[in-house]
Amino acid sequence: MQTAFIVITSILFTVFLFSTLQDPRRFRNGLFFFAFLTSFAITLLVKYHDTPAGAVIGIAIVLLILFLVLIVPLLLIINGFQMLKKEGHSFSNLLSMFFGMTIFFGEFALFASYFDSYQSTPLIRGLLFATGYGIFYASIIFLCFMFYTWIIKILPRRVDYDYVIVLGSGLINGDRVSRLLSDRIDRGIAIYNKSMSSCKIIVSGGQGKDETISEAEAMKHYLIDHEIPEHDILVEDESKNTMENLTNSKEIIQSRKGRQYTAVVTSNYHIFRAMIYAKRINLPCTGIGARTAFYYWPGAMIREYIALIKYYFWLFLFGYLLTATFLYIPLFSYM
Repeated sequence: MQTAFIVITSILFTVFLFSTLQDPRRFRNGLFFFAFLTSFAITLLVKYHDTPAGAVIGIAIVLLILFLVLIVPLLLIINGFQMLKKEGHSFSNLLSMFFGMTIFFGEFALFASYFDSYQSTPLIRGLLFATGYGIFYASIIFLCFMFYTWIIKILPRRVDYDYVIVLGSGLINGDRVSRLLSDRIDRGIAIYNKSMSSCKIIVSGGQGKDETISEAEAMKHYLIDHEIPEHDILVEDESKNTMENLTNSKEIIQSRKGRQYTAVVTSNYHIFRAMIYAKRINLPCTGIGARTAFYYWPGAMIREYIALIKYYFWLFLFGYLLTATFLYIPLFSYM
């Protein structure tokens, strides 16, 4: 059995490595990595189960599970209160709190479906399982997404670019760059300064209903104030979302001659989705993330995750139905 687990773990790691090197912009890479981590943990447990090291590994795994099951949802709820205090009362700022409460509810539903002391009808137990496992399944996919978001930030990348696309975000008082956006621009400036070739910065972002100028225009002013020559700044001010940011910026790049090595700069939580969209429009590029305030990160990650689920909805639903069926039948067929 030990040999079998070692072989499975090796295969999963090879698949993850090959898939990531082939194209780091695929969501499946996150699933492969999570499968590898799970298999690796089980392999260690099987290999050292009758040794002191095995006891330590077992305790570590139990603590990790308890952390994910109990502590993480609680931290998400606490983060929701922080978001309300620091960022104001809005639905998006409630996401982490809502997600944490939903996880607790899903854990209760899954537990109740299996350890049912009230002898509920098969329909009730089925609904409890479907709800609880659905939330569990969504949480696991979220972990895959979160892990791979971290990995994609440390993948090797070139340092010499011809174009640096900086994706916009909302402005303060309709005309002023926010802290989130300034972090993106600063990251773009650092890449621009390191590039040995003649590099251009594309500032990308249209004008929202509550903004007096476009995000791109505000970003341009910021760059000029930070001593970036105006002739090295290209403005894309028509886009309303990430897909349009990338599509319009691609048109600007392809309208010009010469090399087109491109970096896309956005917040670190947003980089994975930006790379998926870039792949969809056939924009060869490297994604580079800018730092994000820690308290802001959980809610932002959840928003990105929801956007990805919408993008991959049918694949997500198919995976849920398939795995739920395989789990439900053996668990409840004898009851």
